[in-house]
Amino acid sequence: MSSTVDSTGIADASRSGATGRPAGPRGAMSRVSRSGRGRLTPYLFVLPAILYLGALLAYPVVVNVITSFQQLTAINLLSGDAAWVGLDNYRAALHDPLAVSAAEHSVAYTAAAVVVQMSLALGLALLYSRTFPGARSLRSLYLIGYAIPVVVSAQVFRWMLDGRTGFVNWVLQSLHLQDSHAPVYWLADTRTALPAVIAVQVWLGVPFTMIALNAGLMVIPQDLYEAASIDGAGPLARFRYVTWPHLRPTFFTVTILTVIFCFKSFDLVWIATQGGPAGASEILPTLAYRLVFQQFQFGEGSAVLNVVFLVLLALSTVYLWALHREDKTQ
Repeated sequence: MSSTVDSTGIADASRSGATGRPAGPRGAMSRVSRSGRGRLTPYLFVLPAILYLGALLAYPVVVNVITSFQQLTAINLLSGDAAWVGLDNYRAALHDPLAVSAAEHSVAYTAAAVVVQMSLALGLALLYSRTFPGARSLRSLYLIGYAIPVVVSAQVFRWMLDGRTGFVNWVLQSLHLQDSHAPVYWLADTRTALPAVIAVQVWLGVPFTMIALNAGLMVIPQDLYEAASIDGAGPLARFRYVTWPHLRPTFFTVTILTVIFCFKSFDLVWIATQGGPAGASEILPTLAYRLVFQQFQFGEGSAVLNVVFLVLLALSTVYLWALHREDKTQ
């Protein structure tokens, strides 16, 4: 009997807290509270990053969306009494010939730059995937152009494409491909401004694309090429049945990233031509900048920026889907 009482007393004591009070509902609540704090602890560590990203990214997006539904100008910017106009800014942008022309230029700029850039990068990646003297050094040289800031590159190309003292005209005249008395003003001619900027964009983007594709080529097992050669497959057959199936996920991912980079390009076009001459190289980002910071049409400029944002959001969604699909196939 005494042993039973002792064991019961020990059990009661173990359920009691450090103060000797019996365990009850309050003790259970304290344990639940401690477990809840334990689950929240990891989120507290990432809370500063969440707040920073929210202030840096989410807040400007929300403000831009709200502004696109208001008739906000330089007059009522500080007063805060801008009238709500609904979708009028979007309708104005859709019916504005300058906005339609800028959208066409953005599509043409992105499509041409991506096609040429991916083609050149794939060819260079295939070339430098082979072993030959100086291959590693030559491949490293391509990163110089990618490492130079876009502002510097744009200024250099403005000088190179100048109609009077430009390096490009000098080379063409030296090769007797251009009349010295009729120089081409590459960035000041409505026929050549957009193609010239596209060429600069290709030059800037090829290094990144080539390195990414080259990394995809390096992970392809060499045994597959040896087996294909033994079976009598030529270079085209090896590329079709060995290289391309393994490189296709990387190629698709890099293509989506290149489309995003080209479609949102602003600094290169603005520094090189500022959308001119006569709007010949105007794209959506430069048009939005002009509307907001030069003409102070904040509502219509925000509407144009939201269109760019929606396009980039769709492309980013496709990119994330492609990454998820690639992870599932591996």
